[in-house]
Amino acid sequence: MNAHEVIVVGGGPVGLIHALGLARAGVGVTVLEAENQAGTTPGDLVYHWNVLPWLDGLGILDDLLRAGNSEPHQFYRVGSTGETLTLDLGVLADESPFPFNLHVRQHEVTRILLEHLGEFRDVTILLSSALTDLAQDDAGVTVTFDGPSGEVTLRAGWVVGADGSRSAVRRRLGLPFTGITWPERLISVEIDANLEMLGMHGAGYVIDPRFGAIVACIDPGSRWRYIYAEDRLLPEDTIGERLPRVLSHALSPEVADASFDWANYRIHQRAAATFRVGRVMIIGDAAHLTNPASGHGMSGGLFDSFALTEVLAAVVSDKSDESLLDRWAEERRQNFVEYSSPTSSERKKFVYNLEDDAAVEQEFAPMRRIAADPDRMREWFALARMLEPPRFT
Repeated sequence: MNAHEVIVVGGGPVGLIHALGLARAGVGVTVLEAENQAGTTPGDLVYHWNVLPWLDGLGILDDLLRAGNSEPHQFYRVGSTGETLTLDLGVLADESPFPFNLHVRQHEVTRILLEHLGEFRDVTILLSSALTDLAQDDAGVTVTFDGPSGEVTLRAGWVVGADGSRSAVRRRLGLPFTGITWPERLISVEIDANLEMLGMHGAGYVIDPRFGAIVACIDPGSRWRYIYAEDRLLPEDTIGERLPRVLSHALSPEVADASFDWANYRIHQRAAATFRVGRVMIIGDAAHLTNPASGHGMSGGLFDSFALTEVLAAVVSDKSDESLLDRWAEERRQNFVEYSSPTSSERKKFVYNLEDDAAVEQEFAPMRRIAADPDRMREWFALARMLEPPRFT
């Protein structure tokens, strides 16, 4: 049996960040990760400016900044003309201590989080440990998982599912995961290229009826991530044949000849019926999924975690009533359903689903006004604060 107060299921960035927050609050944590390494997928690259103060509060931001790149720029590029607008997060310097986004690879985030978690005696991380069952009563939760040596049962006061879109925790709770799967698949390409030569800086969007894309710098001057969409009915086994033609038309023939790696995935808009069932909560992709066009997926999951850390630490220490967890669950689900999901759907249309060049011009014109006016630019960036949770305690 386990003497720790909380079991976190899932060793990706959201799960590890949640475990670190709880550990810093004096809560004992066990992390269960199904894979033999934590954070094995390529994962999200961009951590937005308004999550950075929270990461600083966890004591990890300095390490993350050393491992990644500070990127103050966001660009919008019309694919057919090459017209490129650049917005500068520096306009937030008077209201944010970190007026930039952080670009850092997931394996670096994982490495840093594991190093910091290793400093706490009351943190246990169990790899190759896939959850198979959970049962709860008024006093706690019993978790069963397949470990390296066979089936193991642990007991804790609370469980947090941070185990991604195919969450075993959500499935064991029997929660509906309602929403839609979009008709496109996304192709995420990492290219050895200097896209700064095309006027791209930091991260941004190519706006085009055929070749719309999300673009982000990994290593300045040498490597970028380029995410475009195609019809999901196209053969999956010939993506690699189509990919160079897309890069040639969308960027340049030189880029198409560069070295690249790619992966593909489906995109969804879904939310669980609730984010709390008794002593079990779900956060991040286990609780909600959105297309990546707005960047709300990672940010929303992190804000789930930051807020739940505050609430659960207070409940575990008997400083607050359990009803606070209901308030947390309702607010975070409402935030996703009423703001994050519809905003992401609108941004997906802007990037991937404009009908023709006339539609591109209609949608792009407001961005020219924003790029030309620091006050409008500041207001545009400040919309990201809509994702942030209130204080619960």
